[in-house]
Amino acid sequence: MQDLWLKFGCFLTGHNYYLVKNSSEQASKNVRKYTSAILLIVLLWCFIGYSFATRYLHTDWLGGLMGALLMTFVIIQIERIIILSTKVSLGASLFRIILALVMSILGAFIMDQITFKDDIELRKTQVMEQRVKDAVKQTEADLQIQIQGLDSLINNAHQKYSQVSNDLRKNPVIVTSYTNHSVTKDNEGKAINSTQSTNKAVMENPKKLELEQLHKQIETLQEKKFALTASITNIKEQKEKELKSSSGFLDELNLLHDVVTSSTIGIFVYVLFMLFFLAIELFVLIIKLTDRDSDYEKLLQHQTTVRMRMLEKLNIPSS
Repeated sequence: MQDLWLKFGCFLTGHNYYLVKNSSEQASKNVRKYTSAILLIVLLWCFIGYSFATRYLHTDWLGGLMGALLMTFVIIQIERIIILSTKVSLGASLFRIILALVMSILGAFIMDQITFKDDIELRKTQVMEQRVKDAVKQTEADLQIQIQGLDSLINNAHQKYSQVSNDLRKNPVIVTSYTNHSVTKDNEGKAINSTQSTNKAVMENPKKLELEQLHKQIETLQEKKFALTASITNIKEQKEKELKSSSGFLDELNLLHDVVTSSTIGIFVYVLFMLFFLAIELFVLIIKLTDRDSDYEKLLQHQTTVRMRMLEKLNIPSS
């Protein structure tokens, strides 16, 4: 099992397994130490790569896995450059420190966005309300004008409906009178006698039909008003969905900035995450700078020296 772990460590760090195997235990311990440090960094950045891909690139779990693998590849290559360097120069150390600082800031941002997820969502809700108001302001104003016009028509219709209803209550029917004249004539056609009779006709007040028409008109106007009111709500919900779905990384950073800077605890947590990531990123560099060379490094240096001498001898011109 230890041999398999050593093979894996050599593969991960770029060491020659056969040389490490034939070297002292110190060389094997160094490989295992570098392996543990790299795996620790890789584990953190796998999580960050997966979260970044699924949260901000809106990919599925497969896309998140690809993001995690990409970050793993990048981290391993960066750490290999340090591990496989025979001598870490000041320039290389400075470059690695700057890179570690940048990666720690980025990592702290992403970890804080995960840690303060609920606070960010609460802040996003507050910001989203104002954004929705601004986005639908003109459309809502136009619809409100139409609703006010319908309210005016409905009020006029109600007033007319009340007038017709009161009139109909007072005069539910209309009574009309008409007079019939009849004349009796003799054989010669002269009028002998004339009679006159008055009759009354009762008919339904025609305003009842007008009242029904007003009632239908009021219902139609109210339906239009309800439809316009509902459309305002639908527009707000649709615009809110569009704004939420288009939320990007920079938008999240602005919200995170508001959340973090709103309290001393938030700033403390962010700094704590940044220092943690910075320490993890510099782990391999610190090990490389502080550890003494094992016989594995001495063997590599010896092989290089012997090789250089052989090349020098080949370049000597014959006398």
